[in-house]
Amino acid sequence: MKVHLVRSTMLKKHQRGQGFLSRSKRRWAPPNFNVVENDEGPYPKLIEKLVSDTSATYNVYYTIEGEGVDKYPTGVFRLERNTGELFLLKSVDREAFPEYKFVVRVWDQITNRETDENLPLKVLVDDVNDNPPEFVGSLQFTVPEHCSVGTVVGKVNTTDKDQNGTDHVKIKYTLLTGTAMFTIHPQTGVITTTTNTLDRELQDKHLVIVKIQDMNGAANGLVATSTATIVLSDINDNPPIFMKTSYDVAVQENESEKLLLRIPVQDKDLINTPNWISKFVISQGNENGNFRIVTHPYTNEGLLYVSKPLDYEKTNSVQLQITAQNQAPLSGSSASWNSIPVKVNVTNEGPEFSAPSIRFNVKENTPNGTVIGTYTATDPETKSSKGIKYYKVTDPGSWISVDRDTGELRVANTIDRESPLVHDGFYNVTVRAVDASSMTTTGTVILLVENPMSPVSILLKTKTEQNEEVWRVPGNMS
Repeated sequence: MKVHLVRSTMLKKHQRGQGFLSRSKRRWAPPNFNVVENDEGPYPKLIEKLVSDTSATYNVYYTIEGEGVDKYPTGVFRLERNTGELFLLKSVDREAFPEYKFVVRVWDQITNRETDENLPLKVLVDDVNDNPPEFVGSLQFTVPEHCSVGTVVGKVNTTDKDQNGTDHVKIKYTLLTGTAMFTIHPQTGVITTTTNTLDRELQDKHLVIVKIQDMNGAANGLVATSTATIVLSDINDNPPIFMKTSYDVAVQENESEKLLLRIPVQDKDLINTPNWISKFVISQGNENGNFRIVTHPYTNEGLLYVSKPLDYEKTNSVQLQITAQNQAPLSGSSASWNSIPVKVNVTNEGPEFSAPSIRFNVKENTPNGTVIGTYTATDPETKSSKGIKYYKVTDPGSWISVDRDTGELRVANTIDRESPLVHDGFYNVTVRAVDASSMTTTGTVILLVENPMSPVSILLKTKTEQNEEVWRVPGNMS
């Protein structure tokens, strides 16, 4: 079909001041027609007048078929049958349907036969800036604390439904808050740091408002804002801190696998991470391996144990140096690991009596000076009684005397079974044994006061292998 186009004088300008390109009358190439989206009308509006060369010879009429007419979306265009005038019937949306393709045909009104070739036409919808930019994806970012200036935090992703390649989709990025610590590239949307002083322990996250504006930020550009969350990840910039400057603790000689001390620490780093979990080291004083220290899995305390017995005679104190570290090395800080002194005082074991208590049967009115028996103690290490002295602690009636060097017991005063000091026939005396280092222990001498006619016997209170206490006659210990 050979067609002349007669340009309509309407739709001279785009909405918001953007004009159509005018065409002079020319032979059909064919061109594309343009309409502006969101045109407010009134409708119908003339787009073009189509004129076939055959109209000079025939009495013709025109028909149209295709998108916007009898195909989806229908009812957008209408072609005037007798005049060839093409009308837009309603406002169109470029984002919904950016172009329409249809075919125009020319017919003889008398014979209803086509008088010319089919004319394919395309109507393009011109974009207006009717869609604000939108944020795409999460605005959640993470960056290490104390990172260097210029560290990339993350990229703000956006989209715009308007036409690609136009200023309608050219977005400018701006930070409305947080500019003392962060900046955003105006064209790429990449957020970076502007300081190396970000400290998770002071503030673990920052909320910054991001503005995006199309038209490259021009005053007539459409705007959207959203809040980006920037979380600071932890680095080990805080060593564990001891709660005290030193400790003193005592341990008895020959003790082992005993908990001596709990050492608490504070750590500002993220709890239950290698940056927070403590690792204790005995850095000095444990050359003989008498001690060990472990970390409590829940409280993060250092637990100091004596693991190998100490000998008071060889050393009466040990000076330890305890250092608190973390599982992770320190970073981003000039701090170093902290240490404290721990003085361990070794105490000597006191003497031990042959039994916690000893029992003697004694007749009342036994003459003064009569030997009742002997109650002695020994050093648990040497098993010797050498150097041990004996003293009475309690003896309500002053009935017996104790030899200071041998522990021998003698009658010192009249023993009376009917005395109120005797209970159910028993009279108790407490004896203390003191070794050369002034360590002491006490034991009980139990006198069973008998009538003069009763035979005298001596019993010792001992323990069986089953740890049961029994009374035995000395010399018959089987």
